[in-house]
Amino acid sequence: MKKIICLLLSVLFLLSFSGCKENGKEPKVPTYDDFVDNYRDKLPENAEDGLTLHAFCWTYNQVKDNLESIANAGFKNVLLMPVQQPKSGGSAWWAFYQPLSFSIGNKSAIGTKEDLIELCREADKYGICILADIVVNHMATTDDEGKEPDGTPTVLPAVAEYEPVLYANRNEDTDGNGITFHHNKTARGSGAETQYYPYGNLPDLNTANPYVQGRVLSLLEECIDVGIDGFRFDAAKHVETSGDPDYASDFWETTVGVAKQYYKMKTGKDLYVYGEILNSPANRPLSLYTKMMRITDDGFVAQYKSSMAKKDATMILNAVLKDSDPRNLIAWVESHDEYVSSNTHYTDARIAKYWSVVAGKKDLGGLYLARPTTELTVGKIGSYAFESEQVAVANRFRNRFYAAESYESAEGEIYVNEKILPLDQGALIVNVGEINTGRTVEVKVPHLDNGNYYDALTGYKVVVSNHIAYVRFDANGVAVITRTKDIHPQLTVSDRDCTFKDDMEITLTAQNFDEGYYWFNDNRADRTPMKISTHVNLADHVEAGQVDLHVYLKKGVNELEQCYSYYKVEVSSDKFNVININPSYLNGDYELYIWSWSPGRWSKDYEIKDGIMYVDTEGMTGFLLAIFEKGYEITDTTQWDSNVIKQSYDIKGDILLQGYADMSGF
Repeated sequence: MKKIICLLLSVLFLLSFSGCKENGKEPKVPTYDDFVDNYRDKLPENAEDGLTLHAFCWTYNQVKDNLESIANAGFKNVLLMPVQQPKSGGSAWWAFYQPLSFSIGNKSAIGTKEDLIELCREADKYGICILADIVVNHMATTDDEGKEPDGTPTVLPAVAEYEPVLYANRNEDTDGNGITFHHNKTARGSGAETQYYPYGNLPDLNTANPYVQGRVLSLLEECIDVGIDGFRFDAAKHVETSGDPDYASDFWETTVGVAKQYYKMKTGKDLYVYGEILNSPANRPLSLYTKMMRITDDGFVAQYKSSMAKKDATMILNAVLKDSDPRNLIAWVESHDEYVSSNTHYTDARIAKYWSVVAGKKDLGGLYLARPTTELTVGKIGSYAFESEQVAVANRFRNRFYAAESYESAEGEIYVNEKILPLDQGALIVNVGEINTGRTVEVKVPHLDNGNYYDALTGYKVVVSNHIAYVRFDANGVAVITRTKDIHPQLTVSDRDCTFKDDMEITLTAQNFDEGYYWFNDNRADRTPMKISTHVNLADHVEAGQVDLHVYLKKGVNELEQCYSYYKVEVSSDKFNVININPSYLNGDYELYIWSWSPGRWSKDYEIKDGIMYVDTEGMTGFLLAIFEKGYEITDTTQWDSNVIKQSYDIKGDILLQGYADMSGF
């Protein structure tokens, strides 16, 4: 009888391991003890091992204020806007890609050199590396039509204020420094890309000129001195290499090569550098660039984006990288150029799903775009989706296993990326098919040891037995399984960092927390327990001015603390109030006009007091603000003037009725 009982138990035990389904029922999952796991999330030591957040249109101070969130989301690096002095002070995003100088700009919409120094200093505390975008191929032009007699673009005279030698030698050698801009529109071969910039009317720098190279190197060393840890080079494909078959030069060796040595001498680390190379350079191999820097892979993700619609995970597995060595590449789900040109309209969840593949790919650099506002406003953060756990779990997985052996596989609707270290294992699993959140799915994991793993997003236990993982996906279809049981708390807020006049209710939604509180300003002792959904009326906590809302959540060993700032406006009863105007528009760097309707006319009929603009709107149906170059005078005030550098949104309708307009970001 004992033998019969033992035999029956053995059969039942084996069946429990088989994972077979009977009549569509859930598989029987075996039982294991948890692994001993002491891992705690941390960022990699080196920039090249981590992932990068592209803080597109952010100011230096906005990056600084969000460093804790950026680190918590697992980003090692932050890419800034171009740091040179931008055309028109950077009144629009594209103005940053028409620089006036090869020095760090001090009259820039994203901040001053001192702001940048403070950002780099603060980033060091979080182990975050700051990367500067650098434009070396071209400089600012007068407009889209300005041409020299030979048909090449006209250099903006404002360049002379910052780079007098470059400007004086733009068309001919006037002082022995050589011609500083290209005048070779008929160049062929590789020169068709390196001698003349074909995308827009932008004057192309003569990057073979030693003086030009010296100014670029000076900028790179200045950036390193203030704490910059790496560079992105805009339009790198349009700058020649020393191995070019036509028009070769030593530009990259005498700039990037020397800057690498300089950074190594100062920090003991390697400078992180990559160049923008869309498609492939004409008549020359990628290796001419990759020996000096990483390059962009703009086609990798595009190869598997349709896998979701086709429910075919093998498309992810079969996506081919631009170069055989992923250590030479940077990939993204969407770039700032793609967003600007097409507003791709992917949902945040879909972006996170595509991104998880990039984040998990061994040695591949990843660039995550923090989307701007739909108006592409400089100085205004358009999206905080980078904070989401859907993004963060993939980033933390990358950080944990960046040095691990990686094994990718795909079958049907399931893509798997297993990571194996001597004492640690995990897997990133993507389901591109229909998701049933209540159903357990059997997933092949050929390299994982038997035992209990946990999904970093949901906290679900995932048992692995005989190379089968029993996975229950969340609605987005991504599971990141490791041996760590503790998951991170999650927090979303209905509105953040905005202004209000009367009442304003904020909704805080929290998940995955055992302990949580919120409080205002510095009154942490007067804290209120958090609920899953918490509603707060800000007007109850401030009469006028700024109020800071702090939230703290804890789940196991993981903590999350956020601060959101709001501003209650005191509106003048007799005039319309325009608040938070960029100070550079008020201190004489520009001419600030208003354009009103009924009748349509330009004027400076406003009063500025304590940084607030007061406008008498009686009889107006609406107006907008506009800035012009310093010293510019509108001669016909009854006609729209197309020389405007930048204009605000229309202040009319409900905005006019509320009595104030917030110009943050304009």
